[in-house]
Amino acid sequence: MHLSVALRTSLCACAIWAFLGQPAGAGGGDGPVSLIDAGSPRASRALLRNADDLKPAERAKHTVMEIGPETDPYEKVAWEFEFTEPLPGAWQRLVLEVEFFDEGAGVIQPLLLKDDSLSGEWSRPNRSVSFTRLNTKTYRRAFFEFDAAALASTATKNPHLRIFGLQYLRAIRAHGALSASQWHAAERSVPGRVEPMLALERPMQINCTVGIPDVGNPPSLAVALENIREYAPLAKLLGFTSVECFVRWDLLEPREGEFDFSHYDTLVSAIQEHGLKWFPNLVITSAFALPSWYYESGGHNGLRCLEHQQLNQVPTIWNDDTKKHVVRVLSAFGKHYEAKGVLEAVRLGPSGNFGEAQYPAGAGSALGYHGEQMHAHIGWWAGDAFARTSFQEFLRTRYGTVDALNAAWGEGAASFDHIAPRLPETYATRRGRLDMTEWYTASMTRWCDFWAEAARAAMPNTPIYMSSGGWGFREAGTDFTAQSESMKKHGGGIRLTNETDSFEQNVYATRLAATAARLYGIPLGYEPAGYHSGRGTVARFFNTITTNGANLYTRHSVLFENSFSVDRWIRDYPKLDRRADPLIEVALYYPETMNQLDDGTFRHLYAWGFNSRAAEIRRRVDVDYLDERLIRAGFLDRYRVLVFCWGNTIEDDVQRAIDAWIRKGGTAIYPTYPHGPQETVEGDQSRFLAWERGDTGEGVFRRFKGDMEPVSLYGDYVEEVLQGAASLSPLTRQALAIQHPEHVYFSVLTNGSLVALNYGDKQASVSLEGRFTETIAPYSFQFLPLE
Repeated sequence: MHLSVALRTSLCACAIWAFLGQPAGAGGGDGPVSLIDAGSPRASRALLRNADDLKPAERAKHTVMEIGPETDPYEKVAWEFEFTEPLPGAWQRLVLEVEFFDEGAGVIQPLLLKDDSLSGEWSRPNRSVSFTRLNTKTYRRAFFEFDAAALASTATKNPHLRIFGLQYLRAIRAHGALSASQWHAAERSVPGRVEPMLALERPMQINCTVGIPDVGNPPSLAVALENIREYAPLAKLLGFTSVECFVRWDLLEPREGEFDFSHYDTLVSAIQEHGLKWFPNLVITSAFALPSWYYESGGHNGLRCLEHQQLNQVPTIWNDDTKKHVVRVLSAFGKHYEAKGVLEAVRLGPSGNFGEAQYPAGAGSALGYHGEQMHAHIGWWAGDAFARTSFQEFLRTRYGTVDALNAAWGEGAASFDHIAPRLPETYATRRGRLDMTEWYTASMTRWCDFWAEAARAAMPNTPIYMSSGGWGFREAGTDFTAQSESMKKHGGGIRLTNETDSFEQNVYATRLAATAARLYGIPLGYEPAGYHSGRGTVARFFNTITTNGANLYTRHSVLFENSFSVDRWIRDYPKLDRRADPLIEVALYYPETMNQLDDGTFRHLYAWGFNSRAAEIRRRVDVDYLDERLIRAGFLDRYRVLVFCWGNTIEDDVQRAIDAWIRKGGTAIYPTYPHGPQETVEGDQSRFLAWERGDTGEGVFRRFKGDMEPVSLYGDYVEEVLQGAASLSPLTRQALAIQHPEHVYFSVLTNGSLVALNYGDKQASVSLEGRFTETIAPYSFQFLPLE
């Protein structure tokens, strides 16, 4: 149904009343001036360019205009208006008043044209009030202030005004200015308490940001309160349970020994007014959060990179003196807040640029002390004196004598005191490099373990999460399985910070940690590394449901300002009640030894060796990842099949454990490699060659001998072996037998459910002979019946 002929004719007419010369009382002065009125279309004073995209609707006894829903995750639906007269020269500002029927959820986002060149340059409002849709089923007004001088001339090829996120429009009015009392009235009109549209029968921690500034010296408390007023009700409406923001050391302890909680007390009070809890991210030792008294006292020592011998301002993790400050601050924070009942959980921020459980990386160079630029990149941050001492102690413990070290390293060091960390590629032997990378990685694990221990002592009754990010490259120092094991000890969980818009990339980046979290029995949380679209929203729900996640986080701007994302969020949120542990019988060997030996294994997120082949396997069957730690812990016994994708160098004890598993009945599948047979770090190939001869006891060893490109050839081979593997359960075998197009993925849950995700832009037909034929809409997932 489209707009009536009369309405479209009026809206599209070229001769529109000049609204600028009206006498006072009829729109003169600073306004208001009526631009669009759905109830009186012939009196409209602006041209609506895309009138055919609209239709009339009745809401609460009034006529409104309705725009259609968004159907493309990358294309926002917009209202497009054209003004036909310039604004009065006296108008330095333009305040747009948008009257709308408040149904559904979202953020109204106007853009004003300032430059008509090419596709147009647009300005955002300087001030916005009451702009969130909160499903109150009433008429509300949103106000947006622009710099009127920036408005483009009357004749344009682009519309003067675009509005996104608006569903039902009743009227738009223009003002030259609003008085302070009018702004305050608009602020008071924002509903403080709303009835949630979404709720779970099996609650979990679902948290988001609401626009609380984290940077600045100090960050603006006024802006934080304004954004809480606007976004917190929308978060509550959409089923979020808590609000997340950084907690900075400099704001907690502006003077040594004098804690001041007033900044965060004010924020927490405002958050609580909207029926939400707090999920703080304690970035105590991030560079931008360091207090002046500490940074400038001489007690601060930053990390130093081996590549350039330059400092990063994040404190070195090898300086034990820093620990006393961490303990003090965490203790004071816990003493002040835990008993108040405001904390849903706490996220630990032990290092990194943003509080991640890793060394500095490429992002965040502008987040130095007081906002300074600092030296930051993916690299090896082990060049400071404290790191050198730690490395020497590690080697003394491992080798006992320098002669034993020299024999392993093929070098001639005179003493341990002459040894310092150096770039891994400079070591003469594999063992030398592995010693350096193991110490480097284990140092970050121990630092995070200390943090978790201190946090648990400070907050014994609060859920805690370690912020584990990156995608496994060794320079980051993130050992997902070691950090999971550590958090098990302290009764905490893992928050992954590395989801993207790619479902398969999410498998690359998150699956090892997700596997470890489930095997160690700890809570698991997910966070996008940055942007994700509406299709990413769908995949994140699928990931959380099929790995039995306990925590789901997003940034408000990523979700709230995308109607396609909000619609999918509302549609799929209730399915979180059906989350369960997955039934996974196929494991992929995660080549951690190769990762330590070769920067290329995971240094590039799209690493062609492992990741592309892992994706091919995941297209056919759900998988877990097992690294050396998990295999040593005995978890391989839970799986029927082990698939190798990349990495032909392995530690002897790990290969021995795999050999024992095969001989007890396991099935191993191995690809073609340009590097020859799998061998131990010392170069022993005998065990692998025995597998190839069929010396496998009760188990099976299958080696693919075809081309490795395209990678689908290996995927086809693995699928063929799996279909003939009698050891797999009937549920897994049924999932393998489902006919489906590309971009459809399946996960079997331990409760007997089968979840199918269609991550393509076309509807997909999936069928299991004798059981079902189902159609799955684009960018959606559904539960299918299995026996």
